[in-house]
Amino acid sequence: MKKLWIASPLAAVLGVAVLLTGCGGPSIPADDGSSSGGSGSSGGSTADLVQGCNWLFEADSRTANFAYPETNAVYWVAALPDTVGTGDKIEIAGTSATARYFSFQIYNENGKAESGVSDAGIFGTDATPANMIASGQPYTVTVIYSATATASGTTLVADPTDVSPRAPAHKFLLYRLYLATSGADSFANLPKLTYVAANGTRTLLSSTQDQASCNTILASIKTTAGGDGADGSSSSSGGLAISPLPAVKPPTMTIYRATIGQFQNLDVHYMREKTNDTLGDLLIIRGKAPTFATGSSSPQVRYWSVCSDEFHAPRKVVDCLADTDAHIGTDGYYNVIIAPNTPPDGYQAEFDYLPFGADAFGEPIYRQLLANPSFKQSIDNNNASLLPSLTMGDYFPGSTYCSSSVFSTNLSAGAAAVFKACKSSEGTGTVPDMGN
Repeated sequence: MKKLWIASPLAAVLGVAVLLTGCGGPSIPADDGSSSGGSGSSGGSTADLVQGCNWLFEADSRTANFAYPETNAVYWVAALPDTVGTGDKIEIAGTSATARYFSFQIYNENGKAESGVSDAGIFGTDATPANMIASGQPYTVTVIYSATATASGTTLVADPTDVSPRAPAHKFLLYRLYLATSGADSFANLPKLTYVAANGTRTLLSSTQDQASCNTILASIKTTAGGDGADGSSSSSGGLAISPLPAVKPPTMTIYRATIGQFQNLDVHYMREKTNDTLGDLLIIRGKAPTFATGSSSPQVRYWSVCSDEFHAPRKVVDCLADTDAHIGTDGYYNVIIAPNTPPDGYQAEFDYLPFGADAFGEPIYRQLLANPSFKQSIDNNNASLLPSLTMGDYFPGSTYCSSSVFSTNLSAGAAAVFKACKSSEGTGTVPDMGN
């Protein structure tokens, strides 16, 4: 399957990649003007997307990066019409993926989320979303168009009143998979997309006559606005530049509360902080590890991870530590070092290491996916907290800068002692950010 490679300069304006991390997938023939622009149009016009575009491309961290990618996830992107005929709908049919998690979410062309359903919702396990769904189970998810309906279970809702300003008018459908195995994320194993007319006529999106419109959408993806500006990073609003905030020491993880960010995964909750590689030799992140779907019969979350990201555009993900790969101490804590250089000898016994990246400003991100509602210390349950460091208790991801000498001196006493010593000797500091 041919990849659609996207270089970093393009990724910097690739709005679709806010959701994702890069692009790749089946090639789309160039539009030579001879193909029809939709089953209801003629003459090669691309004014309307009538039935939709089958899976256009795959996105993962190997091809490009932009704002909050996750190295353990893969996304596939399809395009759907902005509106459909009365009583028409779109069906998504497949079998549950061999993956830690999968979901379907609909966004308008600029990345505003309209609705979503997770695998837990599809198979009726909303009360315990942290538990994994067994693979190989058939499902059908129906996309209806309504300004008032609510997505639930096997029903996704697209808003026909949220009209696309650019032709061909369209919405995006995202199929997300975390830790997919057995080729679950390959093109051959993707769910089938079918346009179902009110009279019962069924048309696979892979065989619709919307090809010219699909070509146009794929070619125009780079024009989609990028970045949500919610983090104080450089962006524009009415032509005014927003000055980025400085990096400070001591650092503090904060909950990312935005629910309207571009291509936000509705099932994930984040914490993050801004860092700088001159404020210490090492940055250490430490917290109690939630139990997760493959490590417990009663998990607290489906998945968690710690990622090292670069702060400035194209906001490249450097590397991520998945829950299954983390060293969990006998006290139940994870300990992650983020540093420009490999930490001092001996760190491997209790610590995991993520490189800082090429940008002097970093943005470590802590994720939790589908927390069990009974897990009161989850990010989800503390979204409204003014002091999550208190309300999340031991599960709050504490962080501190540290010198290599303090780290080495206290290493033999264990990770908890290292973190305490680093915190005590950390000091204060501020590094202004002049932007990209």
